[in-house]
Amino acid sequence: MWGLESKPLPVRLGIAIIADVIDAFNMIPGISDLIEAPINAFVAYALTDNVKALAVGAADGILPAPIDLFPSATVMVIADELGWI
Repeated sequence: MWGLESKPLPVRLGIAIIADVIDAFNMIPGISDLIEAPINAFVAYALTDNVKALAVGAADGILPAPIDLFPSATVMVIADELGWI
């Protein structure tokens, strides 16, 4: 839908890794989560075009640290590439 899902795996993984690193720097608990949840959901969905990835990305956006360090976008891209989702 967004065109990112058809990009080669290394490009999608690069975008996902960048998004996960930015997500790991949750500087302001609570307020950042309101911003991170939709952004994480969009990135995961745009890279996979799968609603399941959208749900996982949104859930990861609201998790508190240190659980927030889970690289959800990267995992969703890999799972989509392997056909697991």
